[in-house]
Amino acid sequence: MAIAFPPVRQAPRISTNELALFMVSSDTARVSIIRRAKNPQTPPIIRYRDARAAICQYLTDIRRPVNCLVTAENMLSQRMDDPSESSMRKEDARHSIEVLHAIQRMSNRLSAFQFILAPNSQPKLTIQGVEISVRADMLVHGSSRSQQQIGAAILRMTQDDADTDSARARRQEMGYCVAALARLHIEQNIQSERVPSNRLCMSIDVQHGEVFQAPNSNVRRVNDIEAACRFIAAMWDQV
Repeated sequence: MAIAFPPVRQAPRISTNELALFMVSSDTARVSIIRRAKNPQTPPIIRYRDARAAICQYLTDIRRPVNCLVTAENMLSQRMDDPSESSMRKEDARHSIEVLHAIQRMSNRLSAFQFILAPNSQPKLTIQGVEISVRADMLVHGSSRSQQQIGAAILRMTQDDADTDSARARRQEMGYCVAALARLHIEQNIQSERVPSNRLCMSIDVQHGEVFQAPNSNVRRVNDIEAACRFIAAMWDQV
């Protein structure tokens, strides 16, 4: 007679963007976010995949040549015109082209940073028993007073066009939350002789042309993230 073993408990987990959204949501919405994290749906396509790769190639080249962006745009334009492509793939191509144009408009804002290709394999960030899928798109190198420093950049690509004060405040808070997670990820998961620096840990909101760097005084936001993760861990088996 076969022995029935109880199902293995799945550890609490959440994506970076969903955790950032969790931080600015109501209690009711937070329960829905936990439920989505517990029962994720496999997306039919990975949004912005080709645009993300082109942007990383562009920003990590110290010369910042636009050739790679132009090549990516041409490929995406062909996808839009290809009758064999699905409507979802065509829509993603259109939005990806908008993202490629947006990153070029940010060139001056990003010119002060030295971006480096990030490792392909990166451990997940664990906070208060919750596994967070933070992934640095690029590492960021810098120096201060002869001290060699390191940070991480995370590209955020959203289609939120709301321009109310409330929407801007939510985007800002989410941006700072992602920058704080980038700082924790560098500290916990990226091995380097360089010293982690808040100013080099950033969330790049491409569509809105904004860069959110982890504030020098980051303790309150980190405490809020830890409290949120404790709540997620406590609620995980109840949703």
